[in-house]
Amino acid sequence: MESRVGSGVGDCHWTAFRVESQRKLMSSMTFTFHIRRLMYGFLLVGCLFIVFQIVRLQRGGGYFDDVDRTSRLKQINLMLHSSSAETWRKLSAGGQACRHPHLEVNSPEIMKFIKSVPPIQCGNDTDWVKVNGSTVFITDEARARHGDIQCAFTDILRVNDHSTHDGVTTQTHTEYNLEESDFVRVLCKTSKGETWSNIMPGIRHDQDVLDRTGWDKLPHDALRLNVLMFGFDSLSRNMFIRHLPRTYHYLHETLQMIDLRGYNIVGDGTPQALIPILTGKTELELPETRKRMGEKASFVNIYPFIWKKYQENGYVTGYLEDCPHIGTFTYRLKGFDSPPTDHYARTYYIASTQEYSHHKKYCMGSIPRHKVVMNHVQDFFKVYREKPKFMFSFHTELSHDSHNLIGAVDMDMLEWLQAMTEEGHLNNTLLIIMSDHGPRFADIRNTQQGKQEERLPMFGFVFPPWFQRAYPHAIVNIRRNSQRLTTPFDIYPTLKNVLHYQGAGKGNIKDRGISLFKQVPLERTCADAYVEPHWCACLDWQEINLQDRFVVRAAEAFVDFINKLTESYRDICAELHLERIQWAAKLVPNEGLLRFHKNADIDGFVADLSAHTVVTQEMYQLKVSTMPGGGLFEASMMYDVTDGSFTVRISDVSRINRYGSAAHCVEHSQHHLRPYCFCKAPPPQPPKE
Repeated sequence: MESRVGSGVGDCHWTAFRVESQRKLMSSMTFTFHIRRLMYGFLLVGCLFIVFQIVRLQRGGGYFDDVDRTSRLKQINLMLHSSSAETWRKLSAGGQACRHPHLEVNSPEIMKFIKSVPPIQCGNDTDWVKVNGSTVFITDEARARHGDIQCAFTDILRVNDHSTHDGVTTQTHTEYNLEESDFVRVLCKTSKGETWSNIMPGIRHDQDVLDRTGWDKLPHDALRLNVLMFGFDSLSRNMFIRHLPRTYHYLHETLQMIDLRGYNIVGDGTPQALIPILTGKTELELPETRKRMGEKASFVNIYPFIWKKYQENGYVTGYLEDCPHIGTFTYRLKGFDSPPTDHYARTYYIASTQEYSHHKKYCMGSIPRHKVVMNHVQDFFKVYREKPKFMFSFHTELSHDSHNLIGAVDMDMLEWLQAMTEEGHLNNTLLIIMSDHGPRFADIRNTQQGKQEERLPMFGFVFPPWFQRAYPHAIVNIRRNSQRLTTPFDIYPTLKNVLHYQGAGKGNIKDRGISLFKQVPLERTCADAYVEPHWCACLDWQEINLQDRFVVRAAEAFVDFINKLTESYRDICAELHLERIQWAAKLVPNEGLLRFHKNADIDGFVADLSAHTVVTQEMYQLKVSTMPGGGLFEASMMYDVTDGSFTVRISDVSRINRYGSAAHCVEHSQHHLRPYCFCKAPPPQPPKE
């Protein structure tokens, strides 16, 4: 009993001790648990914050929903409104406000990155099958070499922007006519068991399109021109001249191309270049179409593409882009839920890219892939020879990832243009040779000239000769505009004017987009043209003290330049001396351009301005007077920071006061020296009566 009682007392004591110990232990564990939970909470919050910042950076600093898109637009408008536009106009003193830099094609700063590339060779075994418009046929050469050939032609049909399926297969020993699809898978066999295969593009016979289109269906105020836009990715005007010299010479000298030397991009990357051209708006101003926005995003068909207007007005339309994995409207954006044009080449490239490994590099059978693009455009013009046509074609493969490979295209491009001319396709066609932007590779982009060239892509117009006679004022304006600030926003109203011509005259500086048939105002600045400062290639005007040593050196170098022009005629032309510097300004790339490093987002809406690009060239503009004779000159001079030298081009010198009879001694023999020669002997006096 005692034992039980004792035991019971003992048990009660032990129980109480255990309870107290457990309470203390639980209290300690609870405290530790709270500390750990708090630590984990902070860690979780920190991780979430880091993830949020990474995603925010990747996605453009948070500009995703409609509110932020609107906010971003307001920021851009504020930035443009607060630009130095008025200062530019004041300093230009009635001249051209936007002065683009003169960028030497053979600049050492760029040429160290340039390499020549031979033409692409696809082998000597010619294709057994060729395409001519809507007809795919076995060649006589193949039959002569291999005997009887039987080919299976299988239509390739579009499912959506990312997949295809095979249609009906037709066996034949001769030819196949495209009717259900523009694209066909070909597998040929000989009686000896030899095989040949390829995927080939053509232009199907579409009676519905033929019935819907026609010159008689065009608006009464249309210019009655086909439109062919042939573009290259990442090709500045200078890069075009460097790598495609034969093509450029033919375009410029034979086809009388007018290329826009002040054509300035308005954003980063291909979409920001092409969307304004094709819609007249920026991506931010259009409905949401980005893939990652899920159900909030619409298909890109919702955009007001210019080809829709052409299609509605009797034109047959086509769109070709040759790199589907980085397509302009499918890489970031949602793509098209239905074909955007009557003929849409994406289906071909979705199918054919899977076969590239079976062919030589950059080849499809015996044909370089860039020629496949050219041939397809040519077939489009053949099939619809008697119909009005709008074709947008964009070649990416060779120029997107290299600033040298495009050189392989030169001879083929020249021959294609010659063929298009000889076949009469350009007789009533506005041909536009263009690019989205210049090279964007780190080595070139890190140089001053490379950054400037990125902002000045190739953009040229070729009109048929009759157009120049029928619309002389429009051509005069386009030639004027080729030296002025122009942008992708100007191309959209120009294309609209092809459908509804609104005459020449002068454009309104308040309009973001000005038809290039109208005169772009001299006083236009980047702010007027809706170009953010870091994209603006116009040089910043900095008025400088007339006593500045660089100004004095520049003025003296300019007078030396003039004296060298007349040096061979020193017996009759006096040596000139600097009388007075009347005005001087330095033009340098704007700070935003020099600081631009890359995008801070994947959409190209936000700029990372952390770069410190070294200035290697500066331009000085001077107004000076000389003696004897009191000549008054304006001149632009390039100063090379690396070697301290000044360069003057005769085309950048203007005599702005009259020289009258002061140049009488050269006015008949050396006409070009009249602005610069002050004759030592006085002009002959008329005989007294």
